[in-house]
Amino acid sequence: MSPYSRFLFYPELPRLLPCAYHPKSAQIEIASNGWIRKNLAVCFADESDLLFFLRQRNGIYGPLTVPRASDQRALDIADWYQYVTVIDSSVSDRSALGADGGVARRIFGNVLAEFTGGARDTAGQAGHAPSPQEIAYGTAAKDLWQRISPGLSPAQVKRFGVSLEAFLRGCTTEIEAKLTDSVPDYEACVQVRLESFGCDFIELMTEYGAAVDMSEHLPELAELHYHCRRQMIIINDLLSWRKEQAQDDKMTVVRVLTEREGHSPQDAVHRLSELVEHHERKYIETRDALLAGSLGSRDDVVEYLTAVDHLMGGSQEFEYLTPRYYGDGSVWDGSTSGWLDLDAPIVRFQPERPTAAATAGADFTSVGGRKGVVSKAGDESGSAAESASAPASGAHCPVDHGAAASSRTPARRPATDRTYRVATAPGAVPALGHALQLWRRPLEFLEDLPARGDLVEIRLGPKKAYLACHPDLVMRVLLEARTFDKGGPLFEKARALVGNGLVSSEWEDHRTQRRLLQPAFHPSRMPGYVSLMGEEVEDVIEGWQSGKAFDVSDAMHALTLRITARTMFATTVADRAIPEVAYCMPIIMRGVYQRMVAPTGWQERLPTPGNRRYEAVKSRMHNVISETIEEQREAGTDRGDLLSILVNARDEETGAGLTDEEIYDQVMTLLIGGTETTGNTMAWVFHLLAAHPQVEKRLHAELDEVLADGRAPTFEDLPRLDYTWRVLNETLRMFPPAWLLTRTTTRQTELAGKQLSPGTIVMYSPYALGRNPVHFDNPRQFDPDRWLPERSGEVPRGAMVPFSAGNRQCIGDAFGQAETTLTLATIASRWRLRPAPGAKPNVAVPKASLGTGPLLMVPSPRHPTPSQDGLVLSDIA
Repeated sequence: MSPYSRFLFYPELPRLLPCAYHPKSAQIEIASNGWIRKNLAVCFADESDLLFFLRQRNGIYGPLTVPRASDQRALDIADWYQYVTVIDSSVSDRSALGADGGVARRIFGNVLAEFTGGARDTAGQAGHAPSPQEIAYGTAAKDLWQRISPGLSPAQVKRFGVSLEAFLRGCTTEIEAKLTDSVPDYEACVQVRLESFGCDFIELMTEYGAAVDMSEHLPELAELHYHCRRQMIIINDLLSWRKEQAQDDKMTVVRVLTEREGHSPQDAVHRLSELVEHHERKYIETRDALLAGSLGSRDDVVEYLTAVDHLMGGSQEFEYLTPRYYGDGSVWDGSTSGWLDLDAPIVRFQPERPTAAATAGADFTSVGGRKGVVSKAGDESGSAAESASAPASGAHCPVDHGAAASSRTPARRPATDRTYRVATAPGAVPALGHALQLWRRPLEFLEDLPARGDLVEIRLGPKKAYLACHPDLVMRVLLEARTFDKGGPLFEKARALVGNGLVSSEWEDHRTQRRLLQPAFHPSRMPGYVSLMGEEVEDVIEGWQSGKAFDVSDAMHALTLRITARTMFATTVADRAIPEVAYCMPIIMRGVYQRMVAPTGWQERLPTPGNRRYEAVKSRMHNVISETIEEQREAGTDRGDLLSILVNARDEETGAGLTDEEIYDQVMTLLIGGTETTGNTMAWVFHLLAAHPQVEKRLHAELDEVLADGRAPTFEDLPRLDYTWRVLNETLRMFPPAWLLTRTTTRQTELAGKQLSPGTIVMYSPYALGRNPVHFDNPRQFDPDRWLPERSGEVPRGAMVPFSAGNRQCIGDAFGQAETTLTLATIASRWRLRPAPGAKPNVAVPKASLGTGPLLMVPSPRHPTPSQDGLVLSDIA
C-alpha cells in the first residue's frame, strides 16, 4: 500500500537557465562508469546492483553541469559526483551504510581523513581489519584528491574539507532520521539537505570546472547561492518522489510537506513547483544585479556566474533525463510535464490522467493511510476534482538543449474558478476605528469576521488593516514571506521588547538568524532535551498536595520557564532569575498587546502607573539576561547549551559572530516563545480536561497502557502517545496562544483580488480560524478525535496553523510538541486537576498570548490499577 496518492500532475517548470552538454559528455560518462567499476564495485551487493546504479546515468551529471570545463576537469568532476552518489545511495540502503549510524560515522570519518590528511578512526576496528568497502572508499578518495587538489587554491582546499565534512554530516543525520522514523520540520529538513546534497562542494566543483576561485567573494555571492541551492534541492526532491518513497527517505521536502505540514500530495507538488520558479527567478534577479555592479567587471566572476547558470540548467536537465526516478533504462523522451502514476511498473509523464478503467482496484491511499477526499479547496490527489483542476493535454514539452528556455510556461497551480469575498468590519468609529472592540472584546470581534468575508478590512485608528479569514489566503501570507514580511503593530511593539530577534526580525535578517539558531533544534538534541524536561516536571509535581489549590497557570508558566532556561543555560537558572522573569513576563505580554491595538502611540508615552511598571520590568529583564550573557563570555567554555551556541556562533557565509545585544534579542525571543505559549497551552489543557471527563478517561487509558509500570514517560514513549497529542492539538485549535498575528506588505501585491500597496498591514487569527464552522464541525466542542487521520484530512491546511508555516514556521515546534506531550503525560498519569469553587478562565481581554489568567485548581492523586493478568486497567467506568 503506497503512502502517497497514486496519480500526480507535474506542471511545466520554467527552465529559464541554459542547458548544454560537454562536447565529450558521452566519452566522459563511459569513462566515469569504468572508474566506478574499477574502484568501487566492491561497494555494491552484486553485479546486478552495480548495473542498476550505472543505468541511473549519474556519470552524465558532471559533463551536464560543467559544459565549458576542460576534458580532464570535466572527467574529474564526473568521477567526484559519482563517488559521492555511491555514498549517498548506500546511505539510503538499509542493508548498507543506512543500517548502522555508528559504522557510517566511522567510514565517513576515514573518507574525510583521506581527503584532508587527518587521522583515521581506528577505534571501531579493534580486532578486525577494515572491510573491503572501507578500503575501496579510501583508495578512490586518494585517487580523486591526487587529481583535483593541484587545481585548487589553499583557500579552496580548506573549503573542500569543510564541505566534505558537511556532506558526510548530512548523510549521517539522514541515516538517524530513517532509523528513528522521524520527519523534521521544513527548515530543519532544508538545512540537512543543504549538507547531504553537497551544496558547498557542488559550488566548489563549479569553480574547479571554470578554473576560478571565488573564496574571497563568498559574502557577495551569498544571496545568489541561497536561491541556487534551494532551486536544485527542491527540483531533486520533487522529481525523485518515487525513489525516495521506495527507499523510505525521511529527509525530503516532499515528505515534510505531506507528512509534517499536512499538504495533500498534489498540493505539495504545486507548492514545490512554485518554489522552484520563485528561487529560479530570484537567482536570475540576483545574478543580474551582481553583473551590473562592481563584480561584473571581473572576468573570473563573470565566468563563474556563467558556470552557475549551466550548473542549475544542467542539474534540472539531469533530473528529467535520468531513468532512476522512472523505473526503466530507456532513453528520455523529452517530456517535462504531465501525469505520473507512481505505482506503474514504468513511470513516465503522460499527457492525460489514466482512465478509471485503467486504475480499477487501485489503492488511492494518501499520506498516513487516509483515503483521498475532496477538500474544501478541491485539490486532494486522487479526487475527481484533480482531473478538472489540472490540464489534461499539452503536457509534452521537449527540451531545447543548449539555450535558455525563457519562453517555457512557468509553473502555476491549475486554474480554478475560486473568487474571494472582501468585506469591511462593522462598528468602526472616527479616529479610533475598531480599537475599542480589540480592547474590550477582541476574541468575539475576530470570531465574527470570517462569516463576513474571506478578507475583511478593519481599522487600527486611522490605519487600514486586512484580516485574512480564508485558509488559502492565510497560507499565501505565510508562504510568501518576502511579500508579506514580519511587521505590523504586533511586531513593531514586540521589537521594542525583544529587539531584532528571530520572531520579530524581517526576512533578510531572519535567514541569517535561522541558520545560526537551527543547530540548537537539531533532531539529535531532542532526547537530551526531553530528559531535562522530565526532571523539571518531576520537581514541580513533587510539591503538589492533594486537596490544596494552586494557580495552574502560574505553575505551568514557572515549569516552562525552567525548562526553557535549562535548555538555554545548560543548568538550572539561578534562584534570582526565575522569580524575576516569572514576575516580569505577564506584565510585558499585556503591555505589548495594549500597545499593538492602540490607535495612536501617545498613550504609551504618558507617565501612567501601568506604563511606568512596563518600562521597569523591561529594564529588570534586560539586566538579568545581560548578566547571564556576560558570565558566559567570561567563562569562554562551550557547555552545549543554546547560549554557548549563540556566543560561539559564526555565520558560514560571512564569518561574523553575534554582539551581546543580538544575543540578548535571541534569548528574550526564545524565553518568551518557550514560556508564554507552552505555559498557556498547558493551563488550557487542564481546564478542558476537567470540563470533559470522558476525554480525560480516554487519556488516562492511553497513559496507563503506554506507561503500564507507572514509570515516567521518556523520549521513546512520545510516538506512542497518539491520543495525548490529539488532546493537545485540539487545545491549540480552541485556544491558540498566538491568537492574532500581523504582517506588512513589502511591495505592491494583491490578496483575494484586493490591491495592497507597500506597507499595508495584513493580519490573521488562529483563534478565528479554529472557530470557523465552515472548516470545523461544532467548533465549540472539544473533540480530540477530529485529528484522527481519516477526519483531519478534511481540514484545509491554512485553517490550523498554531506553529505558523513556511520559512517562518516556529523553529521550536518539535521541541514544544515534545514538551507539552511529556508534561501532560507525566502529570495526567498521576494527578487529576479540578477547578476550585468559582474558578474559571478570564479571556475577556487577552494578552499578546492567549492564556487562562489566574486559574485555581485542586489536585487529587490517581493510581492505575493492575489487572489480574498483569495488564493495567484504566479508570474508564
